[in-house]
Amino acid sequence: MFNLLQSKNPFCSLDLGSTWAKTVRFARKGKEPQLDRAARIAWSPAEHKDFQSKGRRIKQAWDQLGLRDKAVISSLAGHSVIVKRVFFEKSASGDLENKITQEAGQYIPFDISDVHLDYHILDPDPESENHEVILVATKKRVVQDLTQVINHSGLGLSIVDVDAFALSNCFEFNYPELTAQPAYLLDIGGQHSIFAVFWKNQPLFFREMSFGGKQLTDVIASALELDPSRAEALKLQGPDFLSSQDKSLIISECSRILRTWASEIKRLVSFYQTSMPAVKQAAMLLLSGGGSLFKGVGSTLAEELQLETRHLDPWKNVEISSNDFDLKYLESVKPQFCVPTGLALRGFI
Repeated sequence: MFNLLQSKNPFCSLDLGSTWAKTVRFARKGKEPQLDRAARIAWSPAEHKDFQSKGRRIKQAWDQLGLRDKAVISSLAGHSVIVKRVFFEKSASGDLENKITQEAGQYIPFDISDVHLDYHILDPDPESENHEVILVATKKRVVQDLTQVINHSGLGLSIVDVDAFALSNCFEFNYPELTAQPAYLLDIGGQHSIFAVFWKNQPLFFREMSFGGKQLTDVIASALELDPSRAEALKLQGPDFLSSQDKSLIISECSRILRTWASEIKRLVSFYQTSMPAVKQAAMLLLSGGGSLFKGVGSTLAEELQLETRHLDPWKNVEISSNDFDLKYLESVKPQFCVPTGLALRGFI
């Protein structure tokens, strides 16, 4: 868990995706989190590029939800975020914090004066001669852009996290029984996806991948000559109510896309295993993100990758009151809420 910027841990998150904004708020019940709010906002293509429009939409949602939180935790992803695992020699007289700050520049491919830098020292190995450290850096301009959107909504930014860490946090909290063995996590967003390998209470490896649910929307729109909004709805509903000819066409075209995704994941897993040969291959893939809601995603990836594949439940260990929520609706959308849940859990972990 990394705090590129932090004041205090809130219980409310705001995940600004390319297609949807999602917010999750927890209340504290004893020492455990209870789901208090969960909502999503769909962006239009024009709104996604306009900070003021996005801010207004968030403010409207805040008012409708009756949220009083003035500070939120949000996150970044993509090539604007650099994460490096590096080693610093142990020294009885040396100041590790100063050493990290002084030497970080050689590991970050940006001018060090233009970035926000944070780090985390992993649990020490008493037999090792080095400290293992995870460095995290992002360009100040990227954080400024995120801050502008938050400011236009009338809110404040408490913590800036990283999507892959939030996803890992969500998995660790809800599936402690699975953390003894490596697990693959795949969050399929609108335009990009995050692949992470989690083991022994930490994300060992992660990459952003250049595919997302929009590819499925585009292929459905092209095949059936539909506008994007209708194709998006069809993607989420599934093709079962279509004519047999259209259904067969959609299944064929989408399966082709999904097999290319599987090939990219295979290449990434091969690279990961080569770079970290001491860690064995995972036996399970946990899916999340809006792109994972398409009916054929799980079965195709399971077949192509030869892995047990299931959806990650962001609220498996979270109390949810049936008096406060439509449980059927939550069940249908919860894969979209894994990253914002991992962010909001920062107030409890």
